[in-house]
Amino acid sequence: MKHFFIILIFTAGISAQTRIDSLYNKYLALHQKGFSENLNQVASEEHEKCGFGIETEVRLGIKSFSPAQQKVLKPLFDRPVLETSIVSPSGFFRIHYNITTDAPKYDINELAKALDSSYSFEVNYLGFLPPPKDLGSGGDDKYDIYVYHLGGGLYGQTKADGEISSGSQTYYSFIEMDNGFVGYPTTGINAAKVTAAHELHHAIQIGNYILRQPGDVTYDLYFYELTSTSMEEFVYNDVNDYYYYLKSGGYFNFTDKAFGANEGYNLAIWNIFLKNKFDYGIIKRQWELMKTYRALEAIDRSLIERQSSFLEAYKEFGMWTFYTNYRAVPGMFFDEAKNYPLVKPFMSVNFTGNSTPIQFNNFVTSTSFLKVVNSLNSKKDTLYFILSNFELQSGIYDLGKSLHASIALSPVKQDGFTQLADGYYFLFSADNPYLWKNTSIINNIVIGDSQRVYAVTQAPFPSPFRYGKNSFLKIPFVGSFNEEISLKVFSISMNVVYDNTLPLFRDPIKGEAVVEWNGLNNKNEELASGIYIYFIKSQEHTALGKLVIMNE
Repeated sequence: MKHFFIILIFTAGISAQTRIDSLYNKYLALHQKGFSENLNQVASEEHEKCGFGIETEVRLGIKSFSPAQQKVLKPLFDRPVLETSIVSPSGFFRIHYNITTDAPKYDINELAKALDSSYSFEVNYLGFLPPPKDLGSGGDDKYDIYVYHLGGGLYGQTKADGEISSGSQTYYSFIEMDNGFVGYPTTGINAAKVTAAHELHHAIQIGNYILRQPGDVTYDLYFYELTSTSMEEFVYNDVNDYYYYLKSGGYFNFTDKAFGANEGYNLAIWNIFLKNKFDYGIIKRQWELMKTYRALEAIDRSLIERQSSFLEAYKEFGMWTFYTNYRAVPGMFFDEAKNYPLVKPFMSVNFTGNSTPIQFNNFVTSTSFLKVVNSLNSKKDTLYFILSNFELQSGIYDLGKSLHASIALSPVKQDGFTQLADGYYFLFSADNPYLWKNTSIINNIVIGDSQRVYAVTQAPFPSPFRYGKNSFLKIPFVGSFNEEISLKVFSISMNVVYDNTLPLFRDPIKGEAVVEWNGLNNKNEELASGIYIYFIKSQEHTALGKLVIMNE
């Protein structure tokens, strides 16, 4: 349904030829009559979409198809031939359309203004580079928009139209838009407005930053979609077409899906969160980083530059998505939270007073909501554990991977358990607890971090740590002198570079317990300059933080 990309998910064991044949048939169906579906119902979490994604995979992966298939496909790559055109008031866009048959069902001049407004916001205000002009294709060097009946729920699509320079992974493009949006969730000129904002950013993305497609599969399509869908809200806050993708088949019913396994439209709220938590600049920074890194790492690095991280932000995002609908708090979290649905718990259990652990396996880089109802007291207290995890490499390359964890609850204090409130104690366990963050909520009131990851008394020092100049890097930690602790140090991509058991020392200057580390990895080698993540664990406490190493 909607514009832009189709995400094709193929299970292991499907042959490459079967995939190509499926892609071929979908593309022909798109160009012959569009995909038909009931726009008022979504049967599952996956929306069948057509547009930019399938266009990109077919156009850029044309060599993967058989000679007979290529012969059929290539003529479909041609630009539409329409009867007339106008130039937008800014002079940047040329809009092609018919006036006899298949004419636009909304004011084409209003579309021209909408395109200019989208350009003004995304390029002039946010600072993104404009989409490259096409050197004469379409009649002149203006950016071309083609308006005609697309059908099948397709709002529009941005089509790559030749690589700007060999190996650049950037492309000239043009945009196609539906001429009426009749029967769509959003119709008429309002649909045209959000389509303009959405598709323009696709043109910006592939024209200036990157379209990473080594074969017939485009990487990180969800990231292209979540950015473009968020632009709809940023440019046209009053239209709200993105609400549709939060409903029965959208994010709020499937928060436990791996972040990168989403189709993207439903993740527009992630960028809305980032904009409200930080500012618009972090979104532009992610696209600059996308030139070098895969999407998830670009997001993580942009957050680390803001003294946060993907896991820290993802945890808070989980809390924001809890306070929606009737739970919405005026002036806090999402501005439009009251219009969002409630999140669906991945598991609901009754608290019976025993401490048998609740076992679960969550997809890597996901957020899950565990609901616990106390059936022992008259108040029927309701507890939520919001469980977020993050593992960079698997979050990119192994979206089917799951991480095991458990939560045990008890009405009385037990060894290792943490008190949530009177009569509620819990123990969170996982093989790699540093990959998890957790928020606990009782009767809609946030209690705190369920992992007992305490803030250190001070930041690691010296910062940065420099080889040749500094002998040890010291990390303050809550504990007793000479107590044995575990220290793990990870690269920014969460690869372990150091893992050892060390004693706590009393720093002679600061007079507090510190972990001393010489900055060498497990092979006694110096590390490259950069930001690293440390995780310290003792019998009573844990700590998670960042440190900086300079290797000059």
